[in-house]
Amino acid sequence: MPLVTCVIPNYNYARYLGTAVESALAQTHRDTEVVVVDDGSTDHSADVLRTYGDRIRWVGQANQGVSAARNRGIEEARGEFIGFLDADDVWHPTKVERQLERMGDREVGLVHCWVREIDADGNPIRIVRDGGRGWLLVDHAQLRTTVLGGGSGSLLRRACFAEVGGFDPQLSTSADWDMWRRVMTKYRVELVEQVLLDYRVHGSAMHLNVKLFEHDVLRALASTFSDPLATRARPYKRIAYATAYGQLAACHFLAGDSRKAVRYAVDSFALTPVPLTRIIVRKVRRRVEAYRRRGGDAAPDSAGQ
Repeated sequence: MPLVTCVIPNYNYARYLGTAVESALAQTHRDTEVVVVDDGSTDHSADVLRTYGDRIRWVGQANQGVSAARNRGIEEARGEFIGFLDADDVWHPTKVERQLERMGDREVGLVHCWVREIDADGNPIRIVRDGGRGWLLVDHAQLRTTVLGGGSGSLLRRACFAEVGGFDPQLSTSADWDMWRRVMTKYRVELVEQVLLDYRVHGSAMHLNVKLFEHDVLRALASTFSDPLATRARPYKRIAYATAYGQLAACHFLAGDSRKAVRYAVDSFALTPVPLTRIIVRKVRRRVEAYRRRGGDAAPDSAGQ
């Protein structure tokens, strides 16, 4: 049986870290190693990790961001396949087993799964099933929903990283989106139509930072359309930027920055009017749902979510 490495990047998530580690250790695919990269935590994360002894491997480093932590995990990994698990998320026991079953075709580089969103206390919110399969580069570049679960829902061949490089250390909220896009230039994507991940939605998640999202989505798109391996996506540059600007207009509007919201709305409409209304309606609907559910603020999804 192939060895699979679960890489868990952690920064000050001691509250959830033990649950994430336990979910990786409980995989029905027994040849699964767990590597935790603690990215300069200042809480009691180290105390949590010490309780596992030699059941896991963990390394500490100065705080450099989630991309650097994941890249360090790749360096430490010994597995033929690598999955990433954010420290506030939870793998279901059969996740690795079910995803490996879809890795038989050498054209497949990434397998993802359906996702259950949960709140900070682990209560279910909704099931997300709208992921894709196949050669998805063109859809992905247009910011359509392709890969589910952020950084935690996918299993990848280790060979992918040798071919397309590691995570971009200049990205955080869109780091996984950018990586999946590069994998899609070489590989086909598969989907397990089964809920195998609990994805936690809570107020401290980095994808709730509008300014960070703005930086990341624009950098990720610039990288996409300058990549010589992504030539199939270039005819869709206009719709991609219109969608991104529409997302940013909605995000800034909901964050209370009307000046930026109007600017991005105008830019989006100038490129093509199609995405803007759809994006705003979806964002407002999810905002209202979030207020009703949690009684507090909600903020934008990361690119492609």
